[in-house]
Formats: sequence, C-alpha cells, structure tokens
Amino acid sequence: MTNVRSWQFWVIIALALATMACAGRRERREERRERAEQRRAERAELLAQRRAQREAQSQPRAVEEPAPPPPATVVAVSSAPAAAAVADATSQVVFMRVSKQSAGTTAALFDVTEPGEPKYIGTVGPSTKLSYALKPGLYTFMAVGDTAEFMQAAIVGGRTYYALVIPRSGAKRFTVEPVRRDELGGTEFAGWDRGTRIASSAARSQAYDAADAADKRSRYWTQWSKKSEAQRAELTLNAEDGR
Repeated sequence: MTNVRSWQFWVIIALALATMACAGRRERREERRERAEQRRAERAELLAQRRAQREAQSQPRAVEEPAPPPPATVVAVSSAPAAAAVADATSQVVFMRVSKQSAGTTAALFDVTEPGEPKYIGTVGPSTKLSYALKPGLYTFMAVGDTAEFMQAAIVGGRTYYALVIPRSGAKRFTVEPVRRDELGGTEFAGWDRGTRIASSAARSQAYDAADAADKRSRYWTQWSKKSEAQRAELTLNAEDGR
C-alpha cells in the first residue's frame, strides 16, 4: 500500500507541474500576442502620421502676388510736400539686350499695362539698351518677336530698374527678365552695362505692325495666364529691385 500511495502521489505532482507549465506557456503566449498587437498599432499610427506629412508637403503653396508700391504716406520723410515729391518722382526701366545671339533680329518692346493698343517703347538689337521713363505703379511689359513674352513690374518713384531682353535659340523669340537688386553691384552686371550701348533714336521711332502686336498680346497672354504663381513671380520686377 505504501508503494501504491507513493506512486499516486508522484503522478499527482507531475500532473500539477504539467498544468502549471501549460498555464505559464499560455500566459507567455498571451503576453507575446499583446506586445505584437501593441507594435502593430504603433506602426499603424506612425504610418498614418508619415502619410499625413507627405500629403501636407505635396499640397501647393500659395505664392503671394507682387506687392503694390507703398503709398507715399509710408515713406519716411520730414514733410508732406517731400513725400508727395517722392511719390510723383519719375522712375525708369532700362531694357538691356546683352547677348549677341540672333544678331540679325531685333526685339520690339511694348507697355501693355492698359487695355487697347500696345504702347510701343522701342526696339533693341544685340548689345544695346534703352530706358523707359514711367510713373510709380504696376506695369506689364511685352517683348515681341515671332512670339510674345511678358514681364510685370511694381515701380516706386525715383528709382531705376533693369531688365534683360534675352534671345532664345531656334526662333525669333525673346524673353524679358528682371534684374534683381542684389545683382546690381556685381561684376557681371557691370559687364552688361559696359557692354551695351544706348539705342539710337531711330530704334524708338522704328515702324511696327500695331495689329500684329495686338494679336500677339491677345494670343500669348493666355499662355502667361497659365503659368504658376511662382513662375510669374520670377518674371516680376519687385519694388525693392530698383536703385
């Protein structure tokens, strides 16, 4: 009897130990499952955050239109008459054609700020420049060859602004692009200025086809309007670009 009871005792002990081991394994499995679910949830949250960041970065950013010239009242002056004089002071835009490319062609320049017939400014050939006097305000200029390209400008009184008339290869086509204020003191600009002569009076009085200029203005303005805000900003003379 003693041996039988001893055998039964050890069987009970073994069964108890096996039951405890199984319970331990179940607990460990539950713990691993909970940790795996927690990691999945954390990964899902991280992926959602990254996706939201990418979507935010892919949204186009609004580009501000060039600011209009400041009114006379914000100009720091000692008296009202002096402020009025600054506001009314005549400015000028100097159009420079530096490149000698397409030497046999000329670019006709127009002021197309107002509706109606384009206002003829003059014609520039290779290595020439001409200046255009104007009052403070917002302007749109057009360079005409086989096509028409545009540049806008915010002009303040008493300053001189500069723009490059650039021939494009493959066609009688010209773009007109602003020269920024930080370029005016550089050696490259000094070379442009020295390398261009003032256009003759004949270049200002040269005959042009008004109907053709008006037609190109109408046709190519549509293309300008399709440019992005950033592209138009690159082709705009800002008020601070003058000196």
